[in-house]
Amino acid sequence: MSEEKKETTAQQEEQIVAGKILKEEKKQSRKASVQSISLIVIAACMVIITVTIVLLIRNVNEKINAIYVKADTAITTLNEVATGINEADLPGMAEQIKNLTSDATDGIAETMEKIDSIDMDSLNNSIERLDAATQAFSSTANALNSIFG
Repeated sequence: MSEEKKETTAQQEEQIVAGKILKEEKKQSRKASVQSISLIVIAACMVIITVTIVLLIRNVNEKINAIYVKADTAITTLNEVATGINEADLPGMAEQIKNLTSDATDGIAETMEKIDSIDMDSLNNSIERLDAATQAFSSTANALNSIFG
């Protein structure tokens, strides 16, 4: 019996080892499945990130092009202004302004001389005589109006 017992014990040990091997294989299989799923998720994330970066680069490129067009327009305008300034006769303009200022100053000086030359006493006397004549005329007009009515 001892041989039968040995055989039974050997079979039981084989079953135990086979169970352990089966358990280990299932564990390895689950681990491989988790790793495969993880790789798929990582690959999907990489695709999403790549698409997002491409779209952002496209958007930034459009904005850069718009800024370039505005900058080019501004440079063209500045060049036109610079050309206008270069073509302008600034010393001639300054001379004309100086001449206009001098003429205006001379005109003001002449006017002040004429105002100063007025005899204020004579002017006041003339105004008083004009007022007296106006009053006399007004009295005459009133008298004629009351007569002819």
